[in-house]
Amino acid sequence: MFLPVGSHDGGGGAGAAVELPAERGELPLGSTGVLQDRLSALSDDILLSILLRLPSTAAAARTSVLSRRWRGLWSQLPEIRFPFPSDPAAVGPALAASATGPALRLLHVACRDDAGAEAWLRTAAGRLGAGGELYFYNRTPGEERAHVGALSWQCHTFQLPCFETAGRVWLRLGFVDLNLPLTGVFERLTELRLEHVNLDCGSELGDMVSSPRCPALRELCISIARGVDSLCIISETLERLELDMMNGLEDLTVNAPMLRALNVHACFTWRKPVAAIYASRLELLWWSDAFDPSFVVFSEMANLQQLTTFNIPVYGRFDFALLQDSLMLLQHFPVVSQLDLKLNYERDLSRYVYLMGTVTKLPNIKILSLWLHTKGHAIGASVFHLLSICPGVRKLKVTLRDNLKVDTPCTSVCACQQENWNTSYTLDILEEVEIRNFRGSEHDFAFAEMLFSMSPAIKKMTITLHHLASPSELLLSLGNLGTCFEIKYDTSEVSYEPSFSLFPETPDDHCT
Repeated sequence: MFLPVGSHDGGGGAGAAVELPAERGELPLGSTGVLQDRLSALSDDILLSILLRLPSTAAAARTSVLSRRWRGLWSQLPEIRFPFPSDPAAVGPALAASATGPALRLLHVACRDDAGAEAWLRTAAGRLGAGGELYFYNRTPGEERAHVGALSWQCHTFQLPCFETAGRVWLRLGFVDLNLPLTGVFERLTELRLEHVNLDCGSELGDMVSSPRCPALRELCISIARGVDSLCIISETLERLELDMMNGLEDLTVNAPMLRALNVHACFTWRKPVAAIYASRLELLWWSDAFDPSFVVFSEMANLQQLTTFNIPVYGRFDFALLQDSLMLLQHFPVVSQLDLKLNYERDLSRYVYLMGTVTKLPNIKILSLWLHTKGHAIGASVFHLLSICPGVRKLKVTLRDNLKVDTPCTSVCACQQENWNTSYTLDILEEVEIRNFRGSEHDFAFAEMLFSMSPAIKKMTITLHHLASPSELLLSLGNLGTCFEIKYDTSEVSYEPSFSLFPETPDDHCT
């Protein structure tokens, strides 16, 4: 008897098939020499629950060497798992061995360059139970070369089957050329993620993910996809949509009355987009891409709560196209509860001009969240300018993204400290302030002191020190009478980074 049990490293790695002689007896247990395999006497349900706790299907299959009682038991598991780096050649045999078992609730495969994936994906489409989950991460030479810029590399093509029973499908395909199914209904599919794919079928993609063929789809992510120049999604159920780095997209239509969150990031590659977004219930909009209100239409969005836009340069060139697009986007929405902005400083400011003066209008907001990659520069001028044009802010959240080992504080003659701090107004209703990664530099203290002097209504101030910053007694002198002032010390070396995706990381996002 032969079983594809993989390697003996506890994961799903490759290894030769292991021969299991049929006449092999049980292992003697205990000191009396009497065969006492008490573990094998347990019920199948208990033994299967034990196997489910092993790290991979390969590890579960290796338990067949324990005794006859365990042989083939792994094939009755409702989950097949081959975590990275696994042997792709083992997936097909594992599916075949489990053919008499229950319908699968999970199939998880992460490997390198699986040219045979098309065959076992067809098998998996028929084996997944109602609401089952498929996660396939296929790291190929095409993906690895793409990371260093060789985008012209071509790899094999395969046909995506129609997953009629699956509830969740995550496919990261390493830039294979993917043909989509032209027929069939993804009846139970609620979440679909397509990543690292070559697609030359914008109309087919839009048709596949729209309601007639995905009647239950609620969450859709298409990330780092090539070949789609036009995309039209019409869905009655879609609630969360993310389009990330769809290089070459020119025309986008989204008609989704239940949509609550939309993220469009780096899809239009510096071209003016043509887009129409009809999403009356939208609550969260992340738009980190080109924008021109003459060509981008948003329907009435009375429920919009949060707007997040791309990196805004504090210093740079006046003709910077994305700066102009960001200004038009900020002026497009008159009222938003929370505004998230990412501000970037250049390391050497002497070659650039101060640009924040071009930001003359922000939405009427209650919460302002700023992510600042300052590279050691003072933040007072830029932050106080933004506060001066949105006096309705009740909560201010400032996150400094500096690395103190690299981004050392600038000198007193730096341009950032010569800019006028516009403090000729009072923040009468600012009640709560949070500053994360406080560096403890002189201009950081000056910023905090100025906030208190301008904001008599502050009820709570929270400062979290950068893990490399030294605690200072000067912090204790900050604050107003009646303010709850908290100082936190970051001992975990947490790196505060803005989220760039509506979706959580996948299990194999950091595979190398």
